[in-house]
Amino acid sequence: MRSSPRRSEVVLLAFLAVVFAVSATVVIGSVVHIERAGLTVEGIEDGAVVMSTDVPDISVTAGDPEILDQVEVLIDDTAIATHRDSGRVTLQDFDLAEGNHTLLARVRNATPLLLDAKVEHAFTITRCG
Repeated sequence: MRSSPRRSEVVLLAFLAVVFAVSATVVIGSVVHIERAGLTVEGIEDGAVVMSTDVPDISVTAGDPEILDQVEVLIDDTAIATHRDSGRVTLQDFDLAEGNHTLLARVRNATPLLLDAKVEHAFTITRCG
């Protein structure tokens, strides 16, 4: 003989359904945002070692050109000025000391709880000689 579900079981199932729905929305929304942004760093590879006299021009491109206006670029957690140049954002007026550095390009997600689109490159500047 089958008994009807207790109220606590129904409440638990409803709670789990809501948690699943919210989690799925966060994951799907984040993935769509990250893929739409499609951020790529050009001019320096992740893990590169560069002579201080040969620091290349660095730029960021995006899968969706309209997103370029929202790109933030940081080197070692310091915001870097950028300039929109056709289909890319180029870094301006930055001077790097010898040592290890981290470049982070990101587009913040306007929806709370959703992940930002970002790309990160670590590189090293060495002295000449």
